[in-house]
Amino acid sequence: MDLIEWMQDYCDNEREQVRNLISYAEKWTTRIKQQPSLISYHTTKRAQLDVVRITKELARLKDSTCNEIQKVIDKYRNYINETYVTERFRPGRKHRRTQEFKKLFKSAHAPLREVSDELERLCTQEKKAREAVHAADSACEILELDPTTSEKQRARANDIQTKKQTILDDIEQKLAETKAKQKAAQKTYRIKATEIFKQCQYVEEERLEQIRETLLDFIQAMYTQKHSMELTDIFEGLTTKITTQQNSFDDLLFWAKTYGIENKLTKALTSTINANDDGENIIESRTIKKSTHRDIEKNDKHQPIMDNDADEEEPSAAISSTTPAKTKVKRTKNATTTDKKNTIEPFTTNNTMLNHV
Repeated sequence: MDLIEWMQDYCDNEREQVRNLISYAEKWTTRIKQQPSLISYHTTKRAQLDVVRITKELARLKDSTCNEIQKVIDKYRNYINETYVTERFRPGRKHRRTQEFKKLFKSAHAPLREVSDELERLCTQEKKAREAVHAADSACEILELDPTTSEKQRARANDIQTKKQTILDDIEQKLAETKAKQKAAQKTYRIKATEIFKQCQYVEEERLEQIRETLLDFIQAMYTQKHSMELTDIFEGLTTKITTQQNSFDDLLFWAKTYGIENKLTKALTSTINANDDGENIIESRTIKKSTHRDIEKNDKHQPIMDNDADEEEPSAAISSTTPAKTKVKRTKNATTTDKKNTIEPFTTNNTMLNHV
């Protein structure tokens, strides 16, 4: 019963952990969703939610492990209920074959007990007979020394002495025979008792093997490899998802668009995304971001100071260093005029870019 109790206690503790994991996932999912956008947003926020929600999967696997442990406990409890019965007048349990074994031992010991009782009775009789013979010998000796004793008295004393000695001799003979019977009965009892003990030993071995088997099943249920592949797939999938879908650059773009901020970074990304197919992945987007930065820095080095305002609006426009200054000024003015005519265009382009993101 102690074995059942400590296994059940472990299973209950594991189920408490399952409830705690589920409560943890619900608590932090709600809390992350309620976070202000300044703390986390877009792909980073989704990544945090994915990591928090994974604890529900862990709770599901742990709950499945608890179910396996409970099966082991229930199996052993059924074995105990079938093998051991509750005693009537005292607490505890006893093996269902206890009474059977007791009767077998009692039946095997009965002949030896009878012989032993007979031997004990003969020993008592022998003691009394010896005392009677000793008293008869003393009486004869007293009569022999008394000169006033008649021959009749001496003869009667001698007869009594002879009878007492005969009784003693008969008892001693029976005693010897009974001792021989006792030795034979002891040998027979040992043989029968050994056979009964082998049956008891077999039952005890069965009980110990059942405990051993239960412990092995319990350990296997505790540290099962059944969910190892599934657990590996869950964490590998989560790692891959965060690696591919959590994009800090996309988050910065989302943040800038949320606050209506236009800069050469968003424009460069917009023009690049419009030129590419819709099926490009995030890794290509990061590569485009880096190349765009290098082009902007390169163009900034070749452009004069007077073109800074134009660069902020059109960072991807590469201007040759051999172009005359007047031509540069003229192109700058034309670009400024075009931007004024199409003031609504950045917002449309930005919406397209957000759809791509």
